[in-house]
Amino acid sequence: MGAPAYHPRALLCVWLHGFMTGIRSSRRLEAACRDQVPYLWLTGWQRPDHNTLWRFYQAHRDAMRRLLKYTVATAVELDLIDLAVQAVDRTKIVANAAGDRTYDVAALQRLLNRTEAAISELEARNEGGDDSPQPRLPEALQTAKELQQRVKGAMNRLAQQERVKRVNLTDEDAQLMKGRSGIITGYNAQAMVSSLNPETAKGNGMLITAAEVVNSASDSGQLVPMLERAEEITGQRAPVTLADGGYHTAAGLEAGEQRGQLLVMGERYKDSCTGPYFKDQFDYDAASDIYTCPHGQRLPFRGLRRSKLTGSHSIRIYRASRTVCRACPAFGVCTKDKHAGRALRISSSEVLLLKHRQWMRSDEARSLYALRRELSEPTFGILKDQMNARRFLLRGLANVRAEFNLLATAFNLRTLWRVWAKSGRRSTRARVEIADNLATNVQMHRNFGLNPVMLSAWSFAY
Repeated sequence: MGAPAYHPRALLCVWLHGFMTGIRSSRRLEAACRDQVPYLWLTGWQRPDHNTLWRFYQAHRDAMRRLLKYTVATAVELDLIDLAVQAVDRTKIVANAAGDRTYDVAALQRLLNRTEAAISELEARNEGGDDSPQPRLPEALQTAKELQQRVKGAMNRLAQQERVKRVNLTDEDAQLMKGRSGIITGYNAQAMVSSLNPETAKGNGMLITAAEVVNSASDSGQLVPMLERAEEITGQRAPVTLADGGYHTAAGLEAGEQRGQLLVMGERYKDSCTGPYFKDQFDYDAASDIYTCPHGQRLPFRGLRRSKLTGSHSIRIYRASRTVCRACPAFGVCTKDKHAGRALRISSSEVLLLKHRQWMRSDEARSLYALRRELSEPTFGILKDQMNARRFLLRGLANVRAEFNLLATAFNLRTLWRVWAKSGRRSTRARVEIADNLATNVQMHRNFGLNPVMLSAWSFAY
């Protein structure tokens, strides 16, 4: 008759508990279900093998992405989270891919030439003699032909996507990025974080209110999507958002102003903004449409340039005389252009940028910006050091997004468990309230069959 089926809630609990404790591979979870009492208790003393665990994870990985929203909904409903201030930040996570298998177009062509030469040699070797043809391709020839197809697919991708200059043959979505330890082949993981409400949670901690993974090293276009995702998950629009200079763009500031959200955001090129000849130091006369430099030289309007972001001719160019600039004592500091004078490029967002830059020098802005490190950096530290998230185990952008989303869910469950444990010392009723709210929000009785009793089991096991 075979072994009895495993209940979905037991398998889900195994994966959640595994992500919370840094065990994220199906084989290690199989061993844990065989040897560790918390896992044995969660499964009812059953011992699912790695194939069963992997099939469940593969089938329900996308559905599990909803769990993050339910953990946040629980915290919001019980007033455990302070949504007055939120912080967005990113970390680079290594992909499950060999770094030496990243190629540009020229390297791919050389690899393709070598592969095709090897295929020709293997085919000639197998066609020689009077032996009857083999029913299937030899393993070496089959491997070479598979590599040939991957290389051709990678070359087609580079031809279609102009911005992508290199591709990794192990994980084609992973990109070369600069991390803290040097250049890595990986992904850019984004997280929006809010702190716990110290009055209701009776302690410190953070919750991730939005999570995303992109394969672009730049953060400049990620601010607005993260603001929208956090609002969707929490059901509220946080008044203040903290971000570092990597997110600083005029489009982001305009979106924050339209949404009524205060953005406390550092300057991307902070050092260049503080120099004595930065464009903020030039005086503008609206009547004559002329800028005047700190040495009293005039920079009249010279024409319009196309903006790389909008594609329209929205950049106004103001330029001083070449002769005047070369005779100026600031030549070599203000400008080094020997063929033209100092130029200012003024966008339509210049007033907003200047306003934000001046406000960031205020005591209020500095006080708020100091909170950013207290929220985002400890979050990524816990994810990487305590939850073993220094490297993705899956491949492909869609898969690593689901993996990071489940990591964020596990992070929130760890935080809720600590609140639960503290509330247990004060009141059993508070513990039951958290369990009931989490089970109601998740609706696991419909999606996975998880109920408050199983949530209690999982939490006490942790």
